[in-house]
This record gives sequence, structure tokens and C-alpha cells, in this order.
Amino acid sequence: MRRKFFLLLVTDYWLLVTFIGCGPSYPETRVKESIIKICKKEYGLDVKVATVGKTITIYLPLTQLIDFTFAITKEASEKINDVILTAARVTLSTDAKVDFYCIIAHDVRIPEIQIVIVKYVDDVKRFLLNDISRGEYSKRMLVDIRLSPQAQKERAIKDVFSKMKLDEKWEDQVMNEFFRAEPTGLGEMGYWEGRFYIKDVTLAEFLAEQTANRIKMEFKEDRFLSDNFLMKSAKGTYVSKEDERYFRFDVSAAPNGEAVEMSAQELQNKVNQAALRIAYQVLHGYRFEDFNYVLVVDITDDRATKVLKEDLKNFRSKNAKLDGAMEVEVY
Repeated sequence: MRRKFFLLLVTDYWLLVTFIGCGPSYPETRVKESIIKICKKEYGLDVKVATVGKTITIYLPLTQLIDFTFAITKEASEKINDVILTAARVTLSTDAKVDFYCIIAHDVRIPEIQIVIVKYVDDVKRFLLNDISRGEYSKRMLVDIRLSPQAQKERAIKDVFSKMKLDEKWEDQVMNEFFRAEPTGLGEMGYWEGRFYIKDVTLAEFLAEQTANRIKMEFKEDRFLSDNFLMKSAKGTYVSKEDERYFRFDVSAAPNGEAVEMSAQELQNKVNQAALRIAYQVLHGYRFEDFNYVLVVDITDDRATKVLKEDLKNFRSKNAKLDGAMEVEVY
């Protein structure tokens, strides 16, 4: 299912500001309890809360999450905002070390469909201190509507069990041992049949996902790109192995039927330039330095443009050329 973007902003700005600079109102030992209590007492919402490392995750079941167009309903949006506000309120006034909070909401009528929202606590602080604009703040959250990866996995495995005529008493044991594990990436996070599937979110993977989202957004908002390209997909990953750390962005953007008269290579250069510009903006905006280079991969032919960290600043403008970039093969 393709994600439909919608904006979820904390509207009670004045309320959150009151928590900045105050001492911890919610001690580490009562963080989960405090979130559950506030959601129930102030908003009448029943939520579940789990923590992994420095990430807090809140599960919110709803009865009218999406409409027939797969857009979030007004009622659901208000309830999700209430939970976002609660999460911000607690994380901004606790002595617990919290870097990220995540809200998972699903429609109890269609539990396979879920909305996952991930926010970086430092972004919330910077927004409230006017260090980043409202528009920039909205781009810094991850919002995804998708089929539950765990639901898809278990349905497929159960079909296999059925064909194998496996004894039912072994099904759950096999499922628990081999198919119910902590997610390896943000795209696998969710909630399914009473169980959280969550991980400790890292800033690097958060930035990789955010950059990919912004690349897709750029191809909709930029006049030249939207007129000349059809954005098919963009995926971001952060790779860390031995002494090498880098961001990889797999981008598929095809020239449309009315594309300007350019060679195939010139058109691909435009795609690479746009992706590198967005990567620079995001990584520079977060002052993130723990990487050696950035790869932009053309998934149609497994060719990639590689730019070293020290050269990435050369792509901050729309008119930047691919000087300093290297063309490499990827596998």
C-alpha cells in the first residue's frame, strides 16, 4: 500500500511551551504509567505503552481510523494528535533518556492497516524554541500508512502451515521461535495481535528514512521535477560495517512523456542532483557527521553516484553540478 501523506502537528503549542525549562514532572520509573494515565483521564483514550532503549512507543486502537479513500478521518486525527501531545508533554519533562517516540494506530475493523508516526524529541524542543520553522518541523516527522508487516508475514506463514497440515499445537511455537522477532528496520515496526514489534530507533536510520521521504516530496513540489519526472519510489538506508558508514538512497524516477529534450544521462543527473541536495539539507540541518559518503542508486541499472561527506556541501543549490561525484557499480 502506498503511503498517503497527511500532516499531524501539535496544535496546543502554548501548552507544550510551559513544560520547557521545568524540572522533571514524570520520573523515569513512571513514564509509561504517566502516558497511559493522561491519555485516559484527559482524552478518554485507552493506550498501551512499551519502551526499547531510548524509544517510547504508544499503541492506539481506533474504530474509525480511515475512510473509503484511505485518508485519515478527522476524528482519528484529533485522537492521534492528543496522543502526540501527551507523548511530547511527558518526554519533555522526564529524567528518562528518550530520543524518539512512536505512535502506532490501527483501525480495529481492519487491523492489518496501521499508521506509524515517529518523532525525534530534539526536533520538538527545537521547534518550541523557534530554532526550526513549523514547515521544517512538519517535514521532520515520519508518517506512514501501510499494511502491518507482521500481519503479512504471519498470514503467509499460516498458509504454508495449512498446506503442510502442521499440527496446530506446533504452529504458535514455530511462529514465536522463527517469525516473531524484533524489527530490523523502521519499516517493520508495528503492533499485531496484542504484541509490539518495535526497536530502539537510531538517529541515522531516522535520517535515512526522512531523507527518502523528502526526496519523494521534492519531486512533487519542485516545478521542473514534477513536470519532467514520475517519482516511483525512494528508499533510504544507513549502512554501518567495519570502518565504513554511509547513506544509500535507492531512487526510481522515470522521465514522463513530456520531458524536456535531454539525454538519458542528463535526466538521470537531474535526479541525482535533487537527491544529493535533499541529503545535504537533511544531514546538515541535523549536524550529522557519522558517515563517510552518500550513495544515490539508480535502481534501473544498479549504477550509483557516490559523494564523499566533505563534497556533499557542493550540492546545496539547485544548480549544482556533479563535480566531485563518482560513478560506481552497486550490487
